[in-house]
Amino acid sequence: MKLDKKNKMLLVGFLVVIYFCYSLAISNTINYYKEYKAKQEEIAANSNMPRLVGQLIQKEKQLDQALSHYNVNVSESFQNDLLKQLTSYSDSYKLKIVDFQEPHSVSQKGFTVTSYIFSLEGSFNGCLAVLNKVENNPSLGIIKHLNFVKKKNYKTNTDQLFVEVIMQKNKGT
Repeated sequence: MKLDKKNKMLLVGFLVVIYFCYSLAISNTINYYKEYKAKQEEIAANSNMPRLVGQLIQKEKQLDQALSHYNVNVSESFQNDLLKQLTSYSDSYKLKIVDFQEPHSVSQKGFTVTSYIFSLEGSFNGCLAVLNKVENNPSLGIIKHLNFVKKKNYKTNTDQLFVEVIMQKNKGT
């Protein structure tokens, strides 16, 4: 078979018609089919929602029950509550609160993270006991950083131990 000018034009015309059919009809059909499959998967995922909501409610009840064992109270001034707790703990272990700086707050991803920085002075065992009590009280927050520093007091010729603590409290906004 010989390809003359008419046959070549017919072949090129046929390829152009196939391209237009694909671009106008077939590609849209493929896109709609992909969208249909994505919506079906989303509907299938949402069909488990009532069961998931029930599980979340049950977990919330369990967490509320676990938190009821601790002395969790919501106060207007968390900083005052923290200072009261630290004062009571440090009095019982003969420590001094040397420094309590202004809190530092950062908002990120819908949460407000507030950092409280304070320093204690006293014995190593007393500092560890106070930090253990603070760490085991979930309403106070999380200890993020500790820095123990031993300084020499040349007036009294004694060594003093200081611990700088950074605590963080997360709050949803």
